[in-house]
Order: sequence, then C-alpha cells, then structure tokens
Amino acid sequence: MVDGGSLRTVSVGIREVLGAALPGEPSRGDVRALLLGTRVDTRNLRDFVEPETLDLSGVGAAFVFRYGVLVLIGASAETERRLIAHLSDHIIEPLATPETETAWIEICADREESVSADGHIRLKEASRERLLLTATVVARSVVLARDEGRIAEAFDRVEPLINELRIHGRAVMPIRRVMQSIGDVLAAQHRVVGRAQIMEKPDLLWDHPELDRLYGRLEAEFELGDRARAMERKLEVIGDAAEWLLDLVQDKRSLRLELAVIGLIAFEVVLNIYELWRH
Repeated sequence: MVDGGSLRTVSVGIREVLGAALPGEPSRGDVRALLLGTRVDTRNLRDFVEPETLDLSGVGAAFVFRYGVLVLIGASAETERRLIAHLSDHIIEPLATPETETAWIEICADREESVSADGHIRLKEASRERLLLTATVVARSVVLARDEGRIAEAFDRVEPLINELRIHGRAVMPIRRVMQSIGDVLAAQHRVVGRAQIMEKPDLLWDHPELDRLYGRLEAEFELGDRARAMERKLEVIGDAAEWLLDLVQDKRSLRLELAVIGLIAFEVVLNIYELWRH
C-alpha cells in the first residue's frame, strides 16, 4: 500500500506496467487516467510492484504504464498529487498539462459485467486482474486522445499548403513545417503501434481467458479499435501529403540549383566570348 511513510525500492527491471495497492471502498470507485509524458521509466520505482503480486482490499489501486500513463482507481485528490510528485523524476518529456480520462467502477457480484457509454463500468469483483484490465483500456484511450489532438494539429499545418497549391498553383512551403508534420506522423505511429500496442490484446488475457468478454466490452465502449483505425487512415493521408510536399520542395531546390549551374555556364561562355573579342 502506498503511503507517506517508509518507501522501499523494488528492483523489477523494465516492465510495461507496475501497480500499487491503495485504500479503496469495497463496492465502487472512480477511475482517472493521466498521460504524464512520453514515457515513464519503470525501473526501480519505489512502492510499485508487478501487478500479479498486488494484494488489494476494495476498489483501490494505482497502475503506472511505461508509455507515460498513470491510472488511479479509487484514489483521493491528495493521493493523486502525491503519486504524481513521486513519479516526477521518472517521467520522460513530461507534459505541461496532463491529458486525462475518467470512468467509474461499480462492483455487483450478482449482475452481468457491462460498460456504459458514460464510462460506468460494472464488475463482478474488484480483483487485481479486472482492475488491471480496466486500467489498461482507459490508459490506451487517453493515449489515443492525445494523439488524436496532435494529428488534428498536423492536419491544420498541412491543409493551408495544399489549399494554396490548389488555388494559386504554387505554395510557399517551409521545409521545416513539412518535416515537422512528417515527424508528428512517425511519433504518433510509434506510440499507438509500438509502446501502447493499442490494436493488440493485453497479455493478461493469455493467463485469464475468462476476461476476454469483459475486455471486448471495454474495448468496444472506449472505441479503441475504431479510433486507432481512423487515426491510421489520417496518418496515411498526412504522411502522403507531407512526403508529396517534401518532394515539391526538393524539386524546387533542384530547379534552383540547375538554374544556378546554367547561369554559371552561361556566364563563363559570355566571359570567353568577351576574351576572344578583345583579342
């Protein structure tokens, strides 16, 4: 359990996710995912252990994902502030304002597990596996939300160039802006496909196939697959447009170079003719 007292160091190497038990209510708790930075260095995190070793009592837990997300379940505002401060030295490229996503967990042992459109998640029990699965989906969702915003910004940068080219037949295309758009595309692809592995089922399901139906409901309600596929299509459009604009910029530079060479040759010819005329 995380508290303000003595902290111990757990040497776990590099893990994709670590967890900590928090005091929580027995039957309900809110879920809050915070994208804190590009990555969290999970090596030697104090008071965080491998999720399968967690000893939970009620709906209370914290999970740290290596791709930059902290998910809090049943945590107070004070606990949230303390954990963010606790992780601050381990956050790579921290965000000035964390991206957030929220949900709500209710434990109902006698009712079917479900996920509603307003983020109300009903579970049969507050087991560490169910809480980790819920945290994984919400963590992936907040990563998608961040990159959806960045892709929209990339569209905004590329669109004026394309419109100018369409209307005027030419465009002022700063190479830096084009390369920045390409960089945004590559970074988003790396996060979604590489670090967060949004299109892949969590490893947890290999050991707990009975949770596959719950994952399907969580994945469908948070629209992870649909959003990831939509983002991939947008990434392809931005990538193609950026590469096309980059080719135009390079062609313009090549043309300038060719004109410069022709100008030098013409100058040399004129100079030779002048020398011949003088003699």
